[in-house]
Amino acid sequence: MTAETRIEAFDIVISGAGIGALTLANYLAPLGFRILILDRRPGFDPVYRGELVQPLGLSILEELSLLDELLACPHTLYRSFDFLDERGRLLMRSSYERGEAPFPYALAIEPHQMDQILAKNLSSFPHVVLRHESDFTGYTVDRGGAIATYERGGETRQVLARVIIGDDGRHSRIRELSKLTGTVAPYQDSYLGASLLLPEDASRLPEPVRDTAGRYFIGPRSIFFFFSVSERRRFFLLLLPDRNQETFFAGGIDKVLAMLDRQVPGFADLARLNGVDSPETLVELPVWKVDLDQWCTDGVILIGDAAHAMNPHVAQGRNQAMEDARVLAPILSKALLSGSLVLRDSMVEYEKKRLPVTRALHRLADEMTLVWNTGNPFIVKVREATFRGIGRIPALERKIVTTISGMKVTPLTSLDKLRALGTGLISRS
Repeated sequence: MTAETRIEAFDIVISGAGIGALTLANYLAPLGFRILILDRRPGFDPVYRGELVQPLGLSILEELSLLDELLACPHTLYRSFDFLDERGRLLMRSSYERGEAPFPYALAIEPHQMDQILAKNLSSFPHVVLRHESDFTGYTVDRGGAIATYERGGETRQVLARVIIGDDGRHSRIRELSKLTGTVAPYQDSYLGASLLLPEDASRLPEPVRDTAGRYFIGPRSIFFFFSVSERRRFFLLLLPDRNQETFFAGGIDKVLAMLDRQVPGFADLARLNGVDSPETLVELPVWKVDLDQWCTDGVILIGDAAHAMNPHVAQGRNQAMEDARVLAPILSKALLSGSLVLRDSMVEYEKKRLPVTRALHRLADEMTLVWNTGNPFIVKVREATFRGIGRIPALERKIVTTISGMKVTPLTSLDKLRALGTGLISRS
């Protein structure tokens, strides 16, 4: 470190401008706290990926008076999702209006649009600074506060803060430096994904690709999720067993596209129109589980994927990061009013409120992975019958939808599953 190293002072330094960081800053900015957000990306550029904002996330945006702005962006509103077998036969339709949430729908969006809305709102607060192209490198903590170090434009800079918050993803540098322990490991399988743009005149395309319905096709060792994020843009996720592309594409990309075209007629032509003509044109999306014993230590707090990266089966990554921010904001604002350093003792309430929820979602995700990703023919038959049964028992569907909405985790009990299985088997016979 040289004598010319620049030192600034903020109340809060956040590494990573993830959805949790932006949400937290929007809750705290009106209270006057000085906030510095560091993000290594050059900006909130389009990533051409689809994400779901569940009723939980929508309720948080409504609290921040930003929901109307999101609704003005290109999006697709989903009141239900269809779960189908590999041959396209409907197993269950999951309807949000059956759940216990203030909004009977979810929104599918391109995530950068939501990030831009939250960042734009922060720009009206001069005491909140967002610096892109800033790479967090380390920190030290003593009684006088926490000193964060980062690189920007070839220059090393330092910031004195009362707390450092890590929203820097599943491979969090702050988590690594803080030595907070727990499970940090990849799942056995990953996903392939791509964003597809319909031509301006899509009338010649088959109805299944023009349809905005959200569809999960689940077969033996196969999952294909196809949904809309705007009138013209579609997004899909495809299970990559064992993260092994060589085996998956052994028959070539045409074989894979033909398989998907049988489930969504017209898909193969749309994919090729978008340049999806080789394995390299698909993006691999690894799936990690981060489940820590604690999320805080003196001077450091973790939120979002840095604390609890989840399997996409529970569709909660973005929404639970936002809930981290909503729960943390009043607890942190109180802690910031006393002392030069935010101590772990003042953050225990945050962990007590959030850890049980994310732990329950992790358990559910692990169970879903075991059942949804399987190639075992017996488990596949049980799974399909259970899906059919849930779709015929409103009380069980309510539990599923309430959990998916993010408002409350209400997993099915063993008795619920047996009831659903029995009902599904009877309805099939």
